[in-house]
Amino acid sequence: MEPTKPIKTIKAEVEELSVFLNVSKDKGLIDRRIMSNGIRFGSVGSVAKNLGVTIKEVDNGIIASAPKVRLQLFVEKLHFSGVRYKSV
Repeated sequence: MEPTKPIKTIKAEVEELSVFLNVSKDKGLIDRRIMSNGIRFGSVGSVAKNLGVTIKEVDNGIIASAPKVRLQLFVEKLHFSGVRYKSV
């Protein structure tokens, strides 16, 4: 009996995306939707940390980077809080 060859595994490439925010990482995020009754998400920095988003401070704001799914969750919180962002 011949020894079996190891199976080659195919790993999906993780797409890393980034957004630019013109705010401080200490800015509080509060849900602005009518039905939410002003739920407090926390600061930009704490929400990013909880979702596994890396933050890099630059001259006039911050750049948040993460894999697509995690960054989408982070951007949803920004959107609900009325914080403007743009893709980098």
